[in-house]
Order: sequence, then C-alpha cells, then structure tokens
Amino acid sequence: MANWYFVNPKTREKVGPNEEAHVRAKFIAGELPPHTLVWHDGLANWIPASQAFAALKAPAGSEGKVPLPDGLRGWMTFIAIMMILSALLPSVMLFGIPMLVAGIALLGARAALDRAPFIAPDMLPFFSKLRTFFCCWGWMYIIGAFLAVLLLLLYVGVVFVALSSGDSATPFLPLK
Repeated sequence: MANWYFVNPKTREKVGPNEEAHVRAKFIAGELPPHTLVWHDGLANWIPASQAFAALKAPAGSEGKVPLPDGLRGWMTFIAIMMILSALLPSVMLFGIPMLVAGIALLGARAALDRAPFIAPDMLPFFSKLRTFFCCWGWMYIIGAFLAVLLLLLYVGVVFVALSSGDSATPFLPLK
C-alpha cells in the first residue's frame, strides 16, 4: 500500500502519509482542488491531483462500481445556468438570492460529480431519477422560453393588426 501526500491548498504544507482512499475522498469532496499537488511512493515528482486520479485505471475499491448515467452532468449544468440567469432580476429585490445560491451550489455539485467517475450500483437508481428530474426541469425551462417568445410574437401581431386597421383608437388604451 503506497503512502500518499498532498500539499494543503490553504497552508501550502505537506500533509501525509495518507491512504489513497483518504486522499481520493478529499479530492472527490472538493476539499482538494484539481491543481493540488500530490505524491505517492513510486512517483518521481509531485503531480496535480486531477492527473494523479485520472491516470489510475480504476479507483481503489471500484470493483463492482458503475459509471454515472449519461446526460446527468449536462442537464445539471443547463439547470444551474438557467437558475442563475432567472435569479438575476429577482435578486435585485432580494427574493431571488436563494435561487441564485441554489444555481451556484448546483454548479458545485456538478463539479464534484466530475471527480467521481464511478458510483456504487445501489446508487444508480438514485442518480437515474436525479437525471430524470433535471431533464424534466430543463424541458420546462425550454418550453417556458418557447411559450414566452410565442406570446410576445402574438402580442406584437395583435398590436400591428390593431394599428393597421385604420381605427383612430390606440390599442389597449381607454377611449377619449
């Protein structure tokens, strides 16, 4: 069993010896950024954590583990960006701040999933349902945006028809 060391990103001190599972868990949890330098017995030089864990063919104890469902990361990113964008205007009035924080947190969760290539098979139904949830939420954003554009075009069309009818009355204003 190789001893692992890493550079604490806050204090820049060498931490170790640790077991690989401990260092990997800190990396997956986001406590070690991908650029954090790591070293273990057998390496000539310190390397970034992202390179160290990407180079391993399979994580320690990954026997019987499965990859995340396809599309989960993409839908998570889309929903997070839409949440952030839709929270910008309400944040001016302060009630959009929780939605803004939720969008940022979702981007952080997606980044954490990038560092977790495998999951236990018993977690697959959970992540599949989560993917379905994000997919449905994303389609609701897409359909809502489509309907908003459609209603805007319909409104503009009604205004043009009313203006071109030759009536002296301005549409949607009370008569004099």
